[in-house]
Amino acid sequence: MNSLSVNAKYTLSIMVWMMLYVVILVGTISMIRDRHPTGLLLYILSVAPALPIGGTIFVFQRHLDKVDEYVRAILTRRFITATGLTLFLCTAWGFLENGANVHHFSLYLVYPLFWICFGVASAFHRKIA
Repeated sequence: MNSLSVNAKYTLSIMVWMMLYVVILVGTISMIRDRHPTGLLLYILSVAPALPIGGTIFVFQRHLDKVDEYVRAILTRRFITATGLTLFLCTAWGFLENGANVHHFSLYLVYPLFWICFGVASAFHRKIA
């Protein structure tokens, strides 16, 4: 019998992927800074930190499959709301960049922005227990 709850497995899996993200990020930044790679190696090192992000998305999808339909519906609604809010904010900021010449928003910040929006969406789409 497995003693970890669905939520504990989800949390543990996310923690593993985020630790892997930090290790890869620090390693690739150091390697790029110290060794100045070029060509294909530079591209591989530059994109490598994004791979664990894909792992966290997979973990979230797997988590949705393991929870009951009520929790799944709540999480799905939060996810959709957060996605829409993220798309809206990024699009609006893009227009500000073009029209008002505001500071450029780096695309690697979209993922953390999404999870901030997920937190905001969670405040509006709460469990009714």
